[in-house]
Amino acid sequence: MPQVAASDPPFKNVSSQINKFLEWQKGYYNFYPGEVWTPSVNLYETDGSYLVCVDLAGVDKEKIDIEVSGNKLTLRGARAIQSVAEMDSSENPSKRVKVHLMEIDHGPFARDVELPHNVHSEKIHARYLNGMLWIELPKRN
Repeated sequence: MPQVAASDPPFKNVSSQINKFLEWQKGYYNFYPGEVWTPSVNLYETDGSYLVCVDLAGVDKEKIDIEVSGNKLTLRGARAIQSVAEMDSSENPSKRVKVHLMEIDHGPFARDVELPHNVHSEKIHARYLNGMLWIELPKRN
C-alpha cells in the first residue's frame, strides 16, 4: 500500500480538477437569461460630498435610471449583449459564432446604495464618462 506524506492533502488531484471545472463554469454557463446583474461600485468622500462611481461600460446612458428615495440611491437599467458583428462592420452578421467564454454581464441590472443621512438629495448630480457613471451627493451643512 503506498504511503502518503502528511504534507500531501487528501484528494489533492481531485480538488485541483474541481477548481479548474469551477473556473470554467464562471463563464458562459452560469448566465441565466432574465437574471438581474449587479454593477460594481466605488464610494468616495470629500469634504463637501460623497461620490459614487458605477462601472456601466457599454450601457447606453439613456437606459440608466437613477432614483433617490429616503436614504437609498437605486440604479436600474440594461446593457445590450455585444455581438461579434459590431466589432467589424464588414463582417457577415449571419455568421455563426461559437461562444467559449462570456463573463461580461448583459441584460437588466439593479443596484441599491445606502446613503448617509447628511446627503442633500435635491442637489444630486450625475454624469456618464467613459463607461463610468459618476454620481455626486452633496453633503448638508
